[in-house]
Amino acid sequence: MVETAILVPLVILITFGLIEFSSAYQSSSTAASTVRSAARTASAEAKLPNFATDAAAAAATALQTIPSNEPLELWVYNANASGHPMPVGNTSFSTCLTQCIKYAWLPAQKKFDTANPTGSGWDYLTMQACNATQWDSVGVYLKLRHRYITNLFGATIDLADHAVFRLEPAPTQLCG
Repeated sequence: MVETAILVPLVILITFGLIEFSSAYQSSSTAASTVRSAARTASAEAKLPNFATDAAAAAATALQTIPSNEPLELWVYNANASGHPMPVGNTSFSTCLTQCIKYAWLPAQKKFDTANPTGSGWDYLTMQACNATQWDSVGVYLKLRHRYITNLFGATIDLADHAVFRLEPAPTQLCG
């Protein structure tokens, strides 16, 4: 009886810990694949006006497997020339100031609000993707708020990930 009283709470804690960890890991994994998908899309659409909205649409498609209330925001930005994965002029992902487009998540529609972006924008005409000596890189940052199932380890945890891809060479007709 004493052994059971000691072991049952421990087994329950381990079981729920595994459930919570695996759920959070699934959300983190989804975030990582989402930013790669969105960055690939934006990279392939260098010098096209819809590069950022298409990246947000690719991200929304990739996020369909997680609860609709988890995603918070998505940034599409010009990564620093030094190879630093932050938007130009930033040292952290706290503000989207220069050459950065920020989209809020619309949980009811399970998509990003591409009609009302914030940030300073990134003019597609200024992208360095045409025989450049210094190619621009596009970055995508995603922030999620994972909600724990049991609240045994807290109510939520913020998860974030980002990916940076060099812009692919733009077609000749866009480089004139």
